[in-house]
Amino acid sequence: MRAPAPGLERFIDLWGLEMVGRPGGRARYPGAGDVVFVRRGAVELVLKTIPAGTDEARSAEVLAHWDGHGAVRLVEHAPGAVLLERARPGDDLAGLVAAGDDEAATEILCDVMRRLDRRAPADAPFRTVEDWGQGFARNRAAAVAAGIEADLIDRAQRVFGRLCATQGARVLLHGDLQHYNVVRDQARGWLAIDPKGVLGEAAYEAGAMLRNPNVDDGCAARPAILARRIDHVCARLGHPRERIVGWCFSQWMLSILWAIEDRFPFAPHWLDGPRAAAAMLPAG
Repeated sequence: MRAPAPGLERFIDLWGLEMVGRPGGRARYPGAGDVVFVRRGAVELVLKTIPAGTDEARSAEVLAHWDGHGAVRLVEHAPGAVLLERARPGDDLAGLVAAGDDEAATEILCDVMRRLDRRAPADAPFRTVEDWGQGFARNRAAAVAAGIEADLIDRAQRVFGRLCATQGARVLLHGDLQHYNVVRDQARGWLAIDPKGVLGEAAYEAGAMLRNPNVDDGCAARPAILARRIDHVCARLGHPRERIVGWCFSQWMLSILWAIEDRFPFAPHWLDGPRAAAAMLPAG
C-alpha cells in the first residue's frame, strides 16, 4: 500500500488514524483532494483533504447541516480536511446504470434528493446558483473559440437567468448530486458524498443526475433516456417539468463551459445532451 501523501500525514496524526487503503475506480478530477480509507480503533472511516479554494471547501458545513440524513456523517473536520463515515460496501450508482437498471438508479437519486431537501440555515453564507451562473460570461469567449456556437451558449444563459429569477424556496443543495456521488451502505442505504454546497431551489438539484453517468457512449444524452428520467423526477418529486428541463439544459451547458475552463479538450459530442434537452423546451 502506498504511503500517505504529506498533506494527509498531519490529519492522520491529528485524529489518531491508521491508513488502511485507497478507493479504486475513477481518476480524481484535477485539483480535487486526496482520499484514503483509515481506521480509528475498530471504526473504519474516510479521510479526505479539501484544497483551499476548491468547490468542496465548505463540504464540512454542508454535511454538518444534513447531519447524516441522506448523506455520510461528518466525524471530524479541520481546515483542509474532513473525516467521514465510511459507507460499506461503498459501490456507487453508476454500476446500476451499467447493468441496465437506469430506472432503479433514477429512483434512488430521487429518494436521496428528497432526504437532502432541508431549508438552508438562516443567513448561511454559501454560494448561490446565481454565483455559479457567472461562468457563462466568464467562459463564453473560450467556449466559442473551442467550437461551441454562441447562440447555444446565449440561450442557455437566458434560460439559467430566468430560472434563477423565479426560484422557489432556497435549500442548501449538494450541487453535484449524481451517480458517482451516491454510494451504498449496507446498514443505512444510499448516501450522498462530496457535496459542494450551493443555495438554490430544490429543482436545481436534478440537473447533475440528468447528465450523468458516463458509463457508455452518450447514455445520458439519449433523448429517450433523458425524457424518461425527467418524467420520473417530476412525478416523484413534484417539480414542474419545464423547470427541470430548463435546469437540465442550462446546467449541462454551464458544466461544459467549466470543463473548457479547466482545460479539458472540447469534443463536439459533448453537445448531444444539451441539444436533446433544448429540444424539449419552448422556443426562446
